[in-house]
Amino acid sequence: MTARWLALLCAALGWPALSIAEPAAWRVTGPNGSEIVLLGSMHLLRASDYPLPASVDRLIDRADTIVLEIDLDDIDPVAQQRLILDKALLPQGTELDDVLDADLYRTLDDAAAKAGLDLKLLARFEPWFLAISLLEVGMRKLGYEPERGLEQYVVGRAHAAGKKVEGLETIEFQIGIFDALPIESQQAMLVQTLMELDEAETTVAAMADAWRDGKLEDLSEELLGEFDEFPGLYDTLVTERNDAWVGSLENMLDDGRRYLVVVGALHLVGTHNVIELLKARGHAVDRLH
Repeated sequence: MTARWLALLCAALGWPALSIAEPAAWRVTGPNGSEIVLLGSMHLLRASDYPLPASVDRLIDRADTIVLEIDLDDIDPVAQQRLILDKALLPQGTELDDVLDADLYRTLDDAAAKAGLDLKLLARFEPWFLAISLLEVGMRKLGYEPERGLEQYVVGRAHAAGKKVEGLETIEFQIGIFDALPIESQQAMLVQTLMELDEAETTVAAMADAWRDGKLEDLSEELLGEFDEFPGLYDTLVTERNDAWVGSLENMLDDGRRYLVVVGALHLVGTHNVIELLKARGHAVDRLH
């Protein structure tokens, strides 16, 4: 197993960072002037990642409507907290040390302490939630912050220009993906996250450089190999969502508007990606340069 699990999670769900040329983007055109531009996303950025490449601003300015995986305007922090408490908690009477083996629990306890988290306060949460929590804390310590992420930047520019923002999915759906994972898959995610947190800075930097330079394909083969350790996870995180998105994208091509669609980078490269699915349905898809 190589040290790329953190980059994999970020690419599949739209999470990490950036470094120098132009991010990869593709254009699909439809009748009556309809247009979709697909831009691979990195969610967590550092202050040093700004200014973003000028091509990002050009894509935002050209679009009539911005489409993200989740409409950030629709997220109510209080409702989100209630949702997490509903979905991320273990069954009543069960705690983390009941579902994790003793060695893993001790390793998790040490990692949580280093991250400034009290594991006793998180004992009722499922392993997937611990993995994501440690990932976020670890990224913040390296300077990667969601507040500086690509989506936040795009939404800020869209609001300033009076552009509409929409979402392909809901926060309920995305949390449900993890909540539905078997406990074995959740534990495997936690193990891999713990193993690779120490190497996260190098891993994320490599992912960032590939993203900003428009070289997503350079990482796709290695990232996809990571899914070998998690049977069925690729279908859940990527394939099934790509299939659902394509129908929504085709609907956008019918209304004569121009859309900028910002999604996790792994959805645009690799096996069963959105670009290939659109081509298979007869759409002309052009790589922007």
